[in-house]
Amino acid sequence: MKRTKKVAAVLMTVGFALALAAPVWAAQLKSPDTVKTGLRLLVQVSNDFKRQITSKNFARVPREYMEYTEAADALRTGIKDEPADFKAKVETRLKAAVAAYQKISDMSAKATDPGPLMAEHSKAVTAMNAVFDLFPADMRPDPNLPPPGRGRGQRD
Repeated sequence: MKRTKKVAAVLMTVGFALALAAPVWAAQLKSPDTVKTGLRLLVQVSNDFKRQITSKNFARVPREYMEYTEAADALRTGIKDEPADFKAKVETRLKAAVAAYQKISDMSAKATDPGPLMAEHSKAVTAMNAVFDLFPADMRPDPNLPPPGRGRGQRD
């Protein structure tokens, strides 16, 4: 019984150490600038989705979805030289996020009310944030900041 507890304690310690090491490893990405750009683009397009839905410009939503897939491809480019297990984790979560935004795009064709689309957008943001969780906090964009060139230090 004591031996089983010791083995369990060792396994938990090793697992904890690996969990702590993952963010450190992620900070050493081979293309951090490309990854940052991909993550920033995902947020910007997600925010564009929200603006189009809020303004009831439903016809524009499929174009936003196309831009989201391009942003996802930019992130894929940023991680192309990373280890296979990391790429697989990112790809799994990225596919879920892209699928969530595709659902919004598909729904927009028949939309007359922004409510259901906004509900799906919240789910999509959660899926996108799951992708972000795989990267160090200093690489993740602030979703509340306007895109570069829009509103930063500019006066009307």
